[in-house]
Amino acid sequence: MYFFCFFEFDELYLTCAVVDSYTVRDKNLMPIRSMTGFGLAESASPSGVYRVEIRGVNNRFQEVQIRLPKFAANLEPKVKKELTTLVSRGSINVFISCEREAETVKLTWDKSSVDNYLRIFNEIKKEYGLMGQAGLDSLLRFSDFIKSESTEHSEETLWKHLRPALTAAIKAFQVSRETEGAQLAKGLKKIIKDITKALKAVEKRAPERVKEYGASLTARVEKLVAGEPDPQRLATEIALMAERLDITEEITRLKAHIEKFNADFDTDEPVGKRMGFLLQEMNREANTIGSKANDTEIAHCSVSLKENIEKIREQIQNIE
Repeated sequence: MYFFCFFEFDELYLTCAVVDSYTVRDKNLMPIRSMTGFGLAESASPSGVYRVEIRGVNNRFQEVQIRLPKFAANLEPKVKKELTTLVSRGSINVFISCEREAETVKLTWDKSSVDNYLRIFNEIKKEYGLMGQAGLDSLLRFSDFIKSESTEHSEETLWKHLRPALTAAIKAFQVSRETEGAQLAKGLKKIIKDITKALKAVEKRAPERVKEYGASLTARVEKLVAGEPDPQRLATEIALMAERLDITEEITRLKAHIEKFNADFDTDEPVGKRMGFLLQEMNREANTIGSKANDTEIAHCSVSLKENIEKIREQIQNIE
């Protein structure tokens, strides 16, 4: 699906027919946009029928390729500016064609000159009593009443003719990117919920793991020594191990990263790169939790965290 416009253009008249379009979110809030999109529009003008097609795919940087008709090649900087002010990242290809008359020069005739010639012919005929009729053969001997007019237009005029189609195509392109971006955001939010669920399981399990470690250590020591083990020594050993296994900071930081990631869904600027950096930090915390786990249940949760983070990493490659 895409947004298609056709304009009929003359000096005073401009119409637009919408074939299909998507609903855009609140204009005051820029939605998540995909770098993949498509836009198509046409407009009829005195210099020809312009067709503008825009295709975008993901790219780490901003890359714009524009193909214009030879006669409109000087408009490339203007076309590029229109796009680059709206798109911060992505590889964009713009194809612009124009159907127009092949002739760039047309011949016209001056009616007042012809009227004057015929009047003069008739006056001469009457004055001298000449015979015959003044016709086309006589007129063609005085071809100055036939004139040539160039159909070429100035750069400013061509831009005026092209811009309606370009504007409509860009709008269709943006709507297409926002539609796909909305689908990406929906999937990402679901994955984030899975990450939050796994993190809550880790947070719940962490204190139990320390208690179980203390009981296990006490039981092992009792088997190895005769008599009652030193409670103070056991408490010290358990405290040291608890400190080494403590993942409170990692959980807190991962929560903060998740909160920031969710906030980026409602920001008013491109967030793809920032989401990528947040994922690096989230993956670092998940790895640390796994390495410090010393517990099967937490280790499994850590694997789930990293799997879901990797799923997000794949998805955000296409977010502007």
